[in-house]
Amino acid sequence: MLRSVKNWLTLLFLAVLAVAILTAFLYVIPPLEDRLVTQKLNDLGRSSDLVIGGISQYLQVDPSTGRLSALEPELGYALSLIDNRLDARIVVLNASNMVKIADSRSGAPFNILDFPVLNLAKQTGTIRVATANVAGTEYAAVAVPLRAAGVPGPVAIVLVSASLHDVRVAVSTVERQLLLATGLGLLLAVAVGYLAAYFITRRIKRIERSAEAIAAGDLDAKVNAGVHDEIGQLGLTFNTMGERLREAFSQIEREKEQVEVLLDDLTEGVIGLSEVGEVRTANPRARELLRQPLESGTPLSAVAPDDLVRAWEDSRQGEDQTVVFECDERTLEASVYRAERSGDIRSIIIVRDVTDQVRLERAQREFIATASHELKTPLFSLSGFMELLDEGDLDAETQRDFLDLMRQQIDRLTNLSLSLLDLSQVDAGGIRLHPAIVELSPLAYSVAAEFRQRLAAKGARIVVSQAETGEAPLVAYCDEMRLAQVLRALLDNAVKFSPADSTVTVALSRDREAAVIVVSDQGPGVPPGERERIFERFYHGTQNGAQSGSGLGLSIARELVELMGGTLTVDSEGVGASFVVRLPASPPPDDIGDAAVVSETAQRRPR
Repeated sequence: MLRSVKNWLTLLFLAVLAVAILTAFLYVIPPLEDRLVTQKLNDLGRSSDLVIGGISQYLQVDPSTGRLSALEPELGYALSLIDNRLDARIVVLNASNMVKIADSRSGAPFNILDFPVLNLAKQTGTIRVATANVAGTEYAAVAVPLRAAGVPGPVAIVLVSASLHDVRVAVSTVERQLLLATGLGLLLAVAVGYLAAYFITRRIKRIERSAEAIAAGDLDAKVNAGVHDEIGQLGLTFNTMGERLREAFSQIEREKEQVEVLLDDLTEGVIGLSEVGEVRTANPRARELLRQPLESGTPLSAVAPDDLVRAWEDSRQGEDQTVVFECDERTLEASVYRAERSGDIRSIIIVRDVTDQVRLERAQREFIATASHELKTPLFSLSGFMELLDEGDLDAETQRDFLDLMRQQIDRLTNLSLSLLDLSQVDAGGIRLHPAIVELSPLAYSVAAEFRQRLAAKGARIVVSQAETGEAPLVAYCDEMRLAQVLRALLDNAVKFSPADSTVTVALSRDREAAVIVVSDQGPGVPPGERERIFERFYHGTQNGAQSGSGLGLSIARELVELMGGTLTVDSEGVGASFVVRLPASPPPDDIGDAAVVSETAQRRPR
């Protein structure tokens, strides 16, 4: 009960009213009784003139003896009149011996000892007032001394006494009324206090419910301030606090979303760990790289390789750790850092996919080794031929043969050097393209003409065909010089693998928004397992004659086609192989204004 503000306020109202009524009771009742008794005595004292005037004429005093006598029945009648008027008992006493002479209520008992005021008035000779208690009843008493001419001292003492019962009744009535008013006041105080406490606590309850709503996550909860008193001001302050909380949480949400967007867009995986090594947060990339759900609360040892777990354990000594490990045919690198700020996340792991980097480093090493081997072979051949020629024991025909072989090796070195130069430019991004709208048919005929003699020496031929396109020429948006280089690499490969009495075909067509060039031969074809590897640098196929050349032509051709926005693929089903080049037939929208029309050089080439 006492835990309720409403009950406390009700009891407070009740206590305040009780204290107020008790104070009023103590302030009113005792003084009231004294004032009423005093008023009664004063009223009786003021009636002394009436008493003296009413009875003095019925009393006679002998001046020589001082003897007092009364005229009866006149004195008794006068006393009755005064008694009726004052509602008080009138008793006349002889002052010399204090013997009763007359009494307005002669039948009532009287004892002079009950009224000490009589002797006091006799002794002082003045009117005296006092209270007296007769048989348990309290009286107001006035003693009036009567004097006579020529007689020293009072000759008679008149006692006027009135019961104080009416005073007691009045005081009791006031007490009862005050107590009744107190009871009614307390009941009213309970009712009013309860209602007041109810309305006050109801307003406080609204603030409490709004606080609970905010604690539950409803930041839009508000309080109706109502009356602009202290509680209303508290409601307004609460609403201001809610608005600031909403702003703060909105800012936190925005920052959280920004962090999540950054984490989600990172190409690296990010994992936050607690002090004991449990996952607290992880972005999608980390889950993708480790192929684990990485749920919050999961121990790192349950979702990560042992190498990464050991790196995290070592990082707890205060030093950052980096480890490289294999995961599902991929090479991953993880860096472990200690979080300096206090919080739930104490370690951060950054995971990167370094498969391509490792593969590139391996390819670079293989490239250097293969390039060194490719350069070493012709150089050794040249060195040997030069030593034989230097001896001078060879006839002229043998010398000519050696010189032809030396020229072949020099051509091989030249082609290899040019290919290596092209590859280095591709890797460094140093190849500058000059794209334009190029007509494909003149370019294909021009490049094909360069290989007719080589094919004729093998008893083979080359054919250029073009699909029907109406009056519009078949064009592509590309770098004409680089496309010619691509066609030379594809035709060189086709001539190399073409047997006698076979045909190499260059077919031109259009497929939707792409120009298509297909170079086909009738050689042994490409096995399925080698169809992607033949585009690797320095790769030599397993078919007959595949070991001739540097193994860079197809790799450079694909790199150039992709730089021009196209694709180069191989298809080998049955006999021979077909290399398919797809290039955009028109420039991108931003480059239309800068695109050349049809290459004039291409238009002047013979068909």
